[in-house]
Amino acid sequence: MLWAIFPIFANFFYVSGSYLENYLTDIALPKKRAGALILGRLPSFVMTMLILLAIFGRAVFILPFYNACGLILAGAINVVGSIYYFKALQTGDAADVNIFGQLSPLISLGLGVAILGENVTAMQGIGLAIIMAAILVIVFGSTSKKERQAPNLSVARLTITSAFFSILSDVVYAFFIKDFTADVSLFGRGLFFFEIGSALAVILLFICRHSWRKALKTTFVTGKSHTRNMAALVGDNIVFTAGEFLYKYGLLVVPVIAMMTAVSKVASLFISFFIFTLLLGRVFPKFIHGKRITHRILAQYLIAAVLIVVGILVMN
Repeated sequence: MLWAIFPIFANFFYVSGSYLENYLTDIALPKKRAGALILGRLPSFVMTMLILLAIFGRAVFILPFYNACGLILAGAINVVGSIYYFKALQTGDAADVNIFGQLSPLISLGLGVAILGENVTAMQGIGLAIIMAAILVIVFGSTSKKERQAPNLSVARLTITSAFFSILSDVVYAFFIKDFTADVSLFGRGLFFFEIGSALAVILLFICRHSWRKALKTTFVTGKSHTRNMAALVGDNIVFTAGEFLYKYGLLVVPVIAMMTAVSKVASLFISFFIFTLLLGRVFPKFIHGKRITHRILAQYLIAAVLIVVGILVMN
């Protein structure tokens, strides 16, 4: 059950960054240039490599060629997923993206079985179903019929595409490092090459996409609010780096990747609602839209919390 700690804590950092990213893609970046934000993620990749280098020294470069190439590919695929994620944020908002992203466990289950050859036991399947039920309780029970709106198909399409590439990256990462789970230093080497792949993909995009370079310059260098935008970007890079360390290690200790994804997504809903929407939404109402706490909402989250605990216990 200890594996559940990693996606929960990782998502605290991921959700923190999602609000900063929502601000940057919705307000700071020029229209239809949300993908340019991936260029600003390069410091995070470099920061991770430097941290790993400081911890493990030159040993981070020692990895079989086959595994190194696979991990570099996984990093590049992750960048593709991030581009669609930023586009989804610019089209909708963090809450919408979070809701449509709840399909991720199903994508994760399919890719895990197809690529990793994972065998989902009956108890693990029941546990996943219980956690998915918790997600449905939160997503479809959080508003009344009058408050519900037709789904934004553009946001749904972009979010699902982003989820597919992000989970594909996780599965490829796990495939090429699955033999190293017992050695933390080998985990560090694997993550190092994953970040190399991410950095190389971003550098290639920087070279090829003139419009993205121009958008980046306008937003973070010459624009009127460039100082504030840069502060948001720095904050996003820091929390994203922390989340990556926790989540990537969690992928190695979880029995089935779909279990990791399910707990991760439901954790993001709880963190987004209680910490950001309810608590920080009252402190920063212009930045985060707060919600009124009702007995109905509290009851729904209490039921979901019980289902999640039961689901995790059943899977273990």
